[in-house]
Amino acid sequence: MMNKKDIRKDILSIRDSLSDSQREALNNKIFDKVINSSEYKRAKCIFVFVSYRSEVNTHGIIKHALSSGKIVCVPKIISKDEGMKAVRIEKFSELVPGAFNILEPISTYKKIDETFIDLTYVPGVAFDRHGGRVGYGGGYYDRFLKKLKKDSEKIAICYNFQLLDEVPRENHDVSIYKIITD
Repeated sequence: MMNKKDIRKDILSIRDSLSDSQREALNNKIFDKVINSSEYKRAKCIFVFVSYRSEVNTHGIIKHALSSGKIVCVPKIISKDEGMKAVRIEKFSELVPGAFNILEPISTYKKIDETFIDLTYVPGVAFDRHGGRVGYGGGYYDRFLKKLKKDSEKIAICYNFQLLDEVPRENHDVSIYKIITD
């Protein structure tokens, strides 16, 4: 089995090499699967990462959820030690480049208690069918996911090539409930 560093290098290289038209076609398939899933339909409060660079585009999902009347929270990085918080947004335009140049809310004024979240869309570099996940190495999501209530659903959104037979796991890694790919 490859180590996390090599997996990151290989998968990100493939992901970064997608053409705009390939990426758009794959993103459209994933968007349709997400908004038509039973988890999405029944969730009142969702937490969704704001896509960055070559990640699966979540901007459409965020805008759809907002227009559907869902409570939408996105990550706001506080610090390496404090990790990230879930902050409610009411319009996509409230997001500005923040930590790591990723779009995020300006302040934590509308912070949401993690136990209020029904459904979380989790980013990552690679996943396996046993709930394993390789993130970007900062540990922000593993720490955040541990704060969610037990029955809060954690769904990864990724391209099919990001799904591997097995990824390395460590004790602090949080398992993913379901994976949606193209």
